[in-house]
Amino acid sequence: MNQATPTWQLFEDLVRRILEANNFSVIKKNIRGGVDLLAVFENERWAIEIKYYRTARAQPSLIDAAAVRLAINGVAAQAQKGMLVVSCILPNELRESLERKFSITYVDQVDLRIWCNSHPELAEELDALLDTSPSEPQATCLTRDDPMRSSKSLGGRPSQDPDTRGTDLCQELKNIKKGKVAWPQYETVCKKILKYLFPNDLCGWHSQKRTDDGLNRYDYVCRVRPTTEFWKFVIDHLDSRYVLFEFKNYSGRIKQGQILTTEKYLLERGLRRVAIIMTRVGAEPHAVAMTQGAMREQGKLMLIVDDEKVCEMLHMKERGEDPTDCLFEIADNFLLTLPR
Repeated sequence: MNQATPTWQLFEDLVRRILEANNFSVIKKNIRGGVDLLAVFENERWAIEIKYYRTARAQPSLIDAAAVRLAINGVAAQAQKGMLVVSCILPNELRESLERKFSITYVDQVDLRIWCNSHPELAEELDALLDTSPSEPQATCLTRDDPMRSSKSLGGRPSQDPDTRGTDLCQELKNIKKGKVAWPQYETVCKKILKYLFPNDLCGWHSQKRTDDGLNRYDYVCRVRPTTEFWKFVIDHLDSRYVLFEFKNYSGRIKQGQILTTEKYLLERGLRRVAIIMTRVGAEPHAVAMTQGAMREQGKLMLIVDDEKVCEMLHMKERGEDPTDCLFEIADNFLLTLPR
């Protein structure tokens, strides 16, 4: 089964076509270690970064991180101006705050809709991609000033350095030996990773809480806040107010036994129906089949996240992307391919 094109990739392509329809001439795409697009508009060279977020509400820390990297990479690409395009909605207060910090032009989904006024086919594609209706208030704000009118030239290097904690944590994770001996180090690093990735999404962290019989334990349980689309999905559609994290530092793929143990900790009446199992190299096919059975028969969702996916989320966070979007993709693919 061929996997569909990721939504972020569809959004990048659509933004490029919207820009070209508004007289931007794209000269380079996806520059390695740089920006998403280099384009020319009115004889000026623009460095353009495009960020797709499943959550319509702007997350300032992520946009800050993206702006820092754009400012640095735009200067390195010898661009006169920089543009950060985001799929979320930027409130005026946040936009003004960002403009004071960085000499960058900010374009959100409202601006994109305005730019599509003369191109109804692009507007329809944008609304379908963002899963919103053009009748919604934020989509009909047609009196907003064109952000291009107040565009500023890129300044020097921004005062803050780009976030590198994701890269550092990924390397720290990879340096840990697999197996029982290094389990405490693996648990410690996993805790650091979770608190870096989801500082505002999870609260009430409890570590190694024992079950009533005093014999079994799980590694982390957290209360979920409905801050992004993934966590809203967990609360609203899976009826889970808590999420369980388990850390499996096995040298090989985890087996059915580990999945069965985790499933016992998921309690429907305890509003704890979701587990994220962090493991080094994934799970065996029979273990995956057991997670499918637990979802199909009892509505318990267990997502298996290996080192590669953990590092992907870490790099997303430091680039100013939402790591919960990666979890959403994993869950979405799991449910789409769930067998009968």
